[in-house]
Amino acid sequence: MHQPPQGESIWGTINTCTEIALNIYMIIAKDANGTEHTGVMAKKETAEKNLSPKAVSMAEQDGDWLCYDENMKDIPMYEILQRKMAACKRAETAIMQQMEDIKRDGKVSLSDYFGECRPPVETPQGDVIDTLPIRNGICFTQDNHEMLFAVHEAVADNYMTPTAMEFGQKHGEYLFYDLASSAIPLNELKNVFGEAEALIVSEDSLYATLNHRFQAYASQYNHCMPEESRIPEVNAPDALFLAVQLEAAKDMTEEMAQGGDYEPDFDEETGYEIEP
Repeated sequence: MHQPPQGESIWGTINTCTEIALNIYMIIAKDANGTEHTGVMAKKETAEKNLSPKAVSMAEQDGDWLCYDENMKDIPMYEILQRKMAACKRAETAIMQQMEDIKRDGKVSLSDYFGECRPPVETPQGDVIDTLPIRNGICFTQDNHEMLFAVHEAVADNYMTPTAMEFGQKHGEYLFYDLASSAIPLNELKNVFGEAEALIVSEDSLYATLNHRFQAYASQYNHCMPEESRIPEVNAPDALFLAVQLEAAKDMTEEMAQGGDYEPDFDEETGYEIEP
């Protein structure tokens, strides 16, 4: 969903690219003379939504990217830190509200609290072919393209941080995440709903996925949370925290061992296409 800058930049060839916020990257590039340059590159669409008009106007545009050189990179960094501080305050408020709401064995009856959340009929890619309900407002969907993890906006607004919501694709009343990025909402929902926690077959793989693939989220989440609740550094393979991912990896290994080309398979119980 989020493609970092690669190859050539206005400062030369990109050697290092670190995501510091959603679609905003710290870059180290080397020019033709071998001189290294540090800067910040932000997707124009993201910058226009998340940075001030003044900050946007001070960048040099390169295609779909806004570029801030060594003398200007502190401008977006300052505004990113401001947003992180505001997000932490909102997260603290949401957590306090959550503590007030949780009841009945530590769980909220969402049907009573929000009313029944109707399952999605469309994803950002097209019509929903099948749905695997997890609980009210949380489900897996299958369209003609892929399997997605869907969270109703009522659930997200009350039990997820604003940062986690930013990584989802909003369509209708739901936020959609591909299987890898489902690590983000699951990291937060697992502490509230037993059904969400039960989906995770490897918590270490979940944490590894967040640390390796979603560094901006992990950094901001840890910045807002007390030490005992932070995402730990673990030595584990990423994107193997769901049963469907393990099955896909197993099938791929077997196909490769037999010397054939891997072809996607379908889960017998759900009928969903299994993705590697």
